[in-house]
Amino acid sequence: MNDAPVAARYYPAGGDAHGHPALLRWERGNLLVAPADSAPLRVPASTLRAEARGFNHDQWAIAWPGDGGEHLLIVADQAVGPLRAAAPALFASGVRARHRARQRFGIGVMLLILLPLLLIAGLFLAIEPLADRVVDHIPPSIEARIGEAVLARTRLESRIIAQGPAAEALQTIGRRLARPGETLQFHLADRADINAFAAPGGIVVVNAGLMKRAASAEEVAGVLAHEIAHVELRHSLRQIVRAAGLRVIVSALFGDYGALGSWGAQLGELKFSRDAEREADARGLQRLAEARLDPQGMLRFFETLASGEGARLPAVLSTHPATSERIARLREMLAAAPPGAAQAIPVDWDAVHRALAAAGR
Repeated sequence: MNDAPVAARYYPAGGDAHGHPALLRWERGNLLVAPADSAPLRVPASTLRAEARGFNHDQWAIAWPGDGGEHLLIVADQAVGPLRAAAPALFASGVRARHRARQRFGIGVMLLILLPLLLIAGLFLAIEPLADRVVDHIPPSIEARIGEAVLARTRLESRIIAQGPAAEALQTIGRRLARPGETLQFHLADRADINAFAAPGGIVVVNAGLMKRAASAEEVAGVLAHEIAHVELRHSLRQIVRAAGLRVIVSALFGDYGALGSWGAQLGELKFSRDAEREADARGLQRLAEARLDPQGMLRFFETLASGEGARLPAVLSTHPATSERIARLREMLAAAPPGAAQAIPVDWDAVHRALAAAGR
């Protein structure tokens, strides 16, 4: 063959461990080995064996038996091409072994890349059961502290209306909904947006905008019953714990609930799942029935908002999605509920609207 010689390193039998530079080429079925500092060798191809070696099999070892033991040549993979072209059978098994090794190496690299992602995914999957464990063990005193943190933030962001027809009406509605032994606090926030939420510990915040938009005390009662149900079912607490993240959850598992209070202050920005909303609707309707209040008020309020706001949903719907599916489900639950004698809430609703309008709300 007329190819240029291939550079290699030659390790004679019984020689030193550093090897010697050599040039290789094929000639009539023999491998010619020309070391830089010794006589050339002619090795029959039938006595040779080759295998891939080195990191990721990027070298080739060509060996043959001789006087004093085994002789060895090391050739870089990028230089071995002419030898492989002249004697492909010699290198065939090594090529297969190198291919398998590189596949394993590639799989190993992929696993190294995927492992952190799998760990992160596992942590996210673990958050929900861990959060549920935390919620199951949080004592009422901690719930009350979280609720106070929510109320403190609300006071910083808006004024609380403590007197007047609207504030008195809210307290009257709240008293009708509270069960014996329950500690519920109802606060009217001086905000124009239509929203309401309930925090752990039984603190319920209603915006003046919602009171102004409601057509009756029964409609407000429907909203409050739904929000109280979120607290009763610990949806609010569960949302806070899940939003807080794994570090806070783990701390809470060991009894350190301090960080949950600051997360609780963001309760108004958290959203509930569809299942939680349906559950709160059902429990809210049950509470209305127990209080002998017209359960249609909940449905009427959400229907009015959903039909009257167009593309711009009020906050009470954007944070608690009242889709057509949800409204249809409310209608089904009301149709299936046994009839009951509703007792009106003794509130002059026109006076509530006049007071809110006079205050510019």
